[in-house]
Amino acid sequence: MDEKDIEMLLALQQTRNITQAAQLLFINQSSLSKRLSLLETKLGVRLFLRSKNGVSFTAEGEEVLTTAIQIQRLLNRLKDQLQFSENGVRGSLNLGCSINFSQYELPKLVAAFHQQNPLVKLNITADYSRTIYQKLVADEIDIAIIRGEFGGNFQRQLIAEDRIYLISQEELSFEELRKRPFISRKSDFYFQEEVNRWLIENDLLTLSSENILVDNANSCVEFVHQGLGWAIVPEITLVNYGGYKKEIAFKDGSSFIRRTYLMHKERALEIAPARLFKEVVEEKLK
Repeated sequence: MDEKDIEMLLALQQTRNITQAAQLLFINQSSLSKRLSLLETKLGVRLFLRSKNGVSFTAEGEEVLTTAIQIQRLLNRLKDQLQFSENGVRGSLNLGCSINFSQYELPKLVAAFHQQNPLVKLNITADYSRTIYQKLVADEIDIAIIRGEFGGNFQRQLIAEDRIYLISQEELSFEELRKRPFISRKSDFYFQEEVNRWLIENDLLTLSSENILVDNANSCVEFVHQGLGWAIVPEITLVNYGGYKKEIAFKDGSSFIRRTYLMHKERALEIAPARLFKEVVEEKLK
């Protein structure tokens, strides 16, 4: 069993689906099926059961999978040890980060990490949190900085909390807000539900042809700055904002906040660059 076989087994463990596993491995479904059959022939046992619901492991397959995971961990530890040299840690780190955090907080973290680990190559993807989460699930990144509430079997550490503000060019009553366009944005389901809850509680959830939908929170702020309406945005986007703002809360007195998490799979910290980046985050954001 070689490293490609191990990658194949881990992809099947994650997806339980031939098509999705093939996509993770960047090969076609036919090639993956042939490789699975070849592995079963080499080992002389049946490893997989195929059905309409996907792929499951036989008892023998589970034993092989357990061994593959152990081998993968040993390989990661070996690579980890070899990454250390007289000049420091070598290697690469694939990092995914939400758009807002990447603009306002990530640069100082990257600067601190690079100063301590100049030989590590950083590959950074900045995108919507939902997209970064999907990349984490697909093993396309090692560590993710994600805003909002996402589940899954991941290690998750809270690193920031933003208060939520209503912003407009000038202070407006609720009656006046109802007459002005509401500038909303694309966001994750949980945050949108919280926004809708606040709007409903304050009788502001009105559908109007004048309302504006933009693609990110920074655009909301700029549209408000230009006098095009009012918006609800997290505090992180208001660094350079000079208009009216008011922190908002729910009717029951609970705070309206937006949380940011550092997320990764448990095995990610077996790689030195990932572990060291997490230490930098904990140090700079404590």
